[in-house]
Amino acid sequence: MKRVSALLLTLLLLLCCVGCGAQSSAVFGEKDISLTVGGRTVTPDKAPEEILAVLGEDFEYAEAVSCVYEGLDKTYSYADAVLYTWPDGDTDRLMELSCSGGDVKTSRGIGLGASRDDVIAAYGEPTSELGLTLSYELPASGEMEPASLYFLIRDGRVEAIGITAEHRAE
Repeated sequence: MKRVSALLLTLLLLLCCVGCGAQSSAVFGEKDISLTVGGRTVTPDKAPEEILAVLGEDFEYAEAVSCVYEGLDKTYSYADAVLYTWPDGDTDRLMELSCSGGDVKTSRGIGLGASRDDVIAAYGEPTSELGLTLSYELPASGEMEPASLYFLIRDGRVEAIGITAEHRAE
Protein backbone atom coordinates (compact mmCIF):
# COMPACT_ATOMS: atom_id res chain seq x y z
CA MET A 1 0.00 0.00 0.00
CA LYS A 2 2.87 2.36 0.80
CA ARG A 3 4.34 1.77 -2.68
CA VAL A 4 1.02 2.60 -4.35
CA SER A 5 0.67 5.75 -2.24
CA ALA A 6 4.24 6.81 -3.02
CA LEU A 7 3.68 6.17 -6.73
CA LEU A 8 0.42 8.16 -6.74
CA LEU A 9 2.10 11.02 -4.87
CA THR A 10 4.97 11.03 -7.38
CA LEU A 11 2.53 11.09 -10.31
CA LEU A 12 0.58 13.93 -8.70
CA LEU A 13 3.78 15.97 -8.22
CA LEU A 14 4.80 15.37 -11.84
CA LEU A 15 1.40 16.53 -13.07
CA CYS A 16 1.68 19.68 -10.93
CA CYS A 17 5.13 20.43 -12.38
CA VAL A 18 3.88 19.96 -15.93
CA GLY A 19 1.04 22.41 -15.24
CA CYS A 20 3.46 25.00 -13.83
CA GLY A 21 5.66 24.93 -16.92
CA ALA A 22 2.82 25.26 -19.40
CA GLN A 23 3.11 29.02 -19.83
CA SER A 24 4.53 28.85 -23.32
CA SER A 25 4.10 25.85 -25.61
CA ALA A 26 7.16 26.61 -27.73
CA VAL A 27 10.25 28.76 -27.83
CA PHE A 28 9.73 32.18 -29.40
CA GLY A 29 11.13 32.05 -32.92
CA GLU A 30 11.10 33.56 -36.38
CA LYS A 31 7.71 32.03 -37.22
CA ASP A 32 6.22 34.11 -34.39
CA ILE A 33 7.08 37.40 -36.13
CA SER A 34 3.94 37.36 -38.24
CA LEU A 35 0.39 38.64 -38.15
CA THR A 36 -2.73 37.37 -39.81
CA VAL A 37 -4.60 40.41 -41.06
CA GLY A 38 -7.95 39.90 -42.74
CA GLY A 39 -7.16 36.19 -43.15
CA ARG A 40 -3.77 36.75 -44.85
CA THR A 41 -0.38 36.25 -43.24
CA VAL A 42 2.01 39.19 -43.08
CA THR A 43 5.70 38.64 -42.29
CA PRO A 44 8.66 41.03 -42.31
CA ASP A 45 10.00 39.52 -45.52
CA LYS A 46 6.83 40.42 -47.46
CA ALA A 47 7.12 43.26 -49.93
CA PRO A 48 5.23 46.35 -48.75
CA GLU A 49 3.08 46.13 -51.91
CA GLU A 50 1.81 42.73 -50.76
CA ILE A 51 0.98 44.12 -47.31
CA LEU A 52 -0.72 47.18 -48.82
CA ALA A 53 -2.86 44.82 -50.93
CA VAL A 54 -4.00 43.16 -47.68
CA LEU A 55 -4.67 46.47 -45.91
CA GLY A 56 -6.37 48.20 -48.84
CA GLU A 57 -6.07 51.56 -50.55
CA ASP A 58 -7.64 53.82 -47.93
CA PHE A 59 -4.43 55.21 -46.38
CA GLU A 60 -2.63 58.50 -45.86
CA TYR A 61 0.90 58.51 -47.26
CA ALA A 62 3.97 60.33 -45.94
CA GLU A 63 7.64 60.12 -46.81
CA ALA A 64 10.87 61.59 -45.51
CA VAL A 65 14.53 61.34 -46.39
CA SER A 66 15.89 58.45 -44.38
CA CYS A 67 18.46 59.33 -41.74
CA VAL A 68 19.78 55.74 -41.76
CA TYR A 69 19.44 54.53 -45.36
CA GLU A 70 19.81 56.12 -48.78
CA GLY A 71 16.35 57.01 -50.05
CA LEU A 72 12.95 57.65 -48.52
CA ASP A 73 11.36 56.19 -45.41
CA LYS A 74 7.62 55.80 -46.12
CA THR A 75 4.58 55.67 -43.87
CA TYR A 76 1.13 54.36 -44.80
CA SER A 77 -1.44 55.29 -42.14
CA TYR A 78 -4.83 53.57 -41.99
CA ALA A 79 -7.66 54.09 -39.51
CA ASP A 80 -6.50 51.00 -37.58
CA ALA A 81 -3.00 50.21 -38.88
CA VAL A 82 0.31 51.88 -39.71
CA LEU A 83 2.96 50.48 -42.07
CA TYR A 84 6.52 51.87 -42.05
CA THR A 85 9.07 51.02 -44.73
CA TRP A 86 12.77 51.67 -45.30
CA PRO A 87 14.58 51.96 -48.64
CA ASP A 88 16.87 49.19 -49.87
CA GLY A 89 18.15 50.38 -53.23
CA ASP A 90 15.20 50.41 -55.63
CA THR A 91 13.08 48.34 -53.24
CA ASP A 92 11.21 49.24 -50.08
CA ARG A 93 11.30 46.87 -47.11
CA LEU A 94 8.95 46.51 -44.15
CA MET A 95 10.28 48.13 -40.99
CA GLU A 96 7.13 47.92 -38.87
CA LEU A 97 3.43 47.09 -39.06
CA SER A 98 1.19 48.03 -36.15
CA CYS A 99 -2.52 47.12 -36.01
CA SER A 100 -5.02 48.55 -33.54
CA GLY A 101 -8.28 47.39 -35.13
CA GLY A 102 -9.82 44.92 -37.51
CA ASP A 103 -9.30 41.20 -37.78
CA VAL A 104 -5.68 40.73 -36.64
CA LYS A 105 -4.13 37.75 -34.84
CA THR A 106 -0.66 36.47 -34.07
CA SER A 107 0.64 33.07 -35.15
CA ARG A 108 -0.40 31.77 -31.71
CA GLY A 109 -3.94 33.12 -31.95
CA ILE A 110 -3.63 36.24 -29.79
CA GLY A 111 -5.88 39.02 -31.06
CA LEU A 112 -7.01 42.46 -30.07
CA GLY A 113 -8.86 42.40 -26.75
CA ALA A 114 -6.92 39.40 -25.42
CA SER A 115 -5.72 39.76 -21.84
CA ARG A 116 -2.15 40.40 -20.77
CA ASP A 117 -2.30 36.97 -19.12
CA ASP A 118 -3.28 35.41 -22.48
CA VAL A 119 -0.17 36.95 -24.06
CA ILE A 120 2.10 35.66 -21.28
CA ALA A 121 0.49 32.20 -21.46
CA ALA A 122 1.08 32.05 -25.22
CA TYR A 123 4.60 33.56 -25.37
CA GLY A 124 6.07 33.41 -21.88
CA GLU A 125 7.76 36.36 -20.24
CA PRO A 126 8.55 39.19 -22.68
CA THR A 127 12.07 40.05 -23.77
CA SER A 128 11.34 43.58 -22.60
CA GLU A 129 8.50 45.52 -21.06
CA LEU A 130 8.56 49.28 -21.50
CA GLY A 131 5.56 51.27 -20.33
CA LEU A 132 2.47 49.67 -21.84
CA THR A 133 4.40 47.54 -24.36
CA LEU A 134 5.37 43.88 -24.06
CA SER A 135 8.02 42.99 -26.64
CA TYR A 136 9.29 39.60 -27.82
CA GLU A 137 12.52 39.88 -29.80
CA LEU A 138 14.76 37.62 -31.82
CA PRO A 139 18.52 37.98 -31.36
CA ALA A 140 19.82 40.74 -33.64
CA SER A 141 22.90 40.46 -35.80
CA GLY A 142 25.63 43.01 -35.21
CA GLU A 143 24.43 46.59 -34.72
CA MET A 144 20.94 45.82 -36.01
CA GLU A 145 17.64 46.42 -34.25
CA PRO A 146 16.01 43.03 -33.63
CA ALA A 147 12.93 41.67 -35.36
CA SER A 148 10.10 41.64 -32.85
CA LEU A 149 6.49 41.01 -32.03
CA TYR A 150 4.96 43.49 -29.62
CA PHE A 151 1.70 44.11 -27.79
CA LEU A 152 0.35 47.41 -26.48
CA ILE A 153 -1.53 46.56 -23.29
CA ARG A 154 -4.00 49.08 -21.86
CA ASP A 155 -6.22 48.26 -18.87
CA GLY A 156 -5.01 44.65 -19.01
CA ARG A 157 -6.10 44.08 -22.64
CA VAL A 158 -4.27 44.01 -25.99
CA GLU A 159 -5.01 47.32 -27.70
CA ALA A 160 -2.51 46.97 -30.58
CA ILE A 161 -0.24 44.30 -32.02
CA GLY A 162 2.82 44.94 -34.15
CA ILE A 163 5.79 43.33 -35.85
CA THR A 164 9.14 44.83 -36.73
CA ALA A 165 11.75 43.55 -39.14
CA GLU A 166 15.41 43.48 -38.28
CA HIS A 167 16.88 46.77 -39.48
CA ARG A 168 19.87 49.01 -38.94
CA ALA A 169 19.91 51.15 -35.85
CA GLU A 170 20.31 54.91 -36.19
